[in-house]
Amino acid sequence: MRALSDLFRHFLQLGYVTDDIDAAATYLQSRLGTVECRVHHGSSMGGGLPPSMGGEPGSTWVVVDGKPASEWVIDALLVNAGATNIEVIKPVSGAVDLYREPVRPGAPITLHHLGYRVDDFDEATDVVRASGRSWAQYGETAGIRMGYLDMRAEMGHYVEVMQLDEASAGRFAALEAASNRTPA
Repeated sequence: MRALSDLFRHFLQLGYVTDDIDAAATYLQSRLGTVECRVHHGSSMGGGLPPSMGGEPGSTWVVVDGKPASEWVIDALLVNAGATNIEVIKPVSGAVDLYREPVRPGAPITLHHLGYRVDDFDEATDVVRASGRSWAQYGETAGIRMGYLDMRAEMGHYVEVMQLDEASAGRFAALEAASNRTPA
């Protein structure tokens, strides 16, 4: 990786925000015809520390605006349309303003980010730093190292970069397989 554009090589995800996760699921399933959405209420990444700040390797943690978040809770919905993952996030509590600000009250979903897979998150971080930028939010949970780059001024949305371990890649593959099944 040499340039920011190298972060965009492996598209994975359309990321949206909402103020009603159940309405978002209903919308995706009934209006867009997705398979059943997987909804996770109360997903938390707050309270931990990254290994560089004394946390345990492989633990769950998130850094927002350069500071570890003590509280960070969202509801999350995941579903695929073929290889494209659709994620919808409802901000719940804590340091989740990154998701709260773009919500359009009453709209089923609003575009928030485009997500890309990278092989090496540390290398992606070096590219971000070399461009004179920093992650608006970064962290680790369930085998995913991720960071959000604020590209709203230039592109109108955030860019999420994710490094997946084998188990998390398998979870995304299972969502894709479920979306490709022919209904009985």
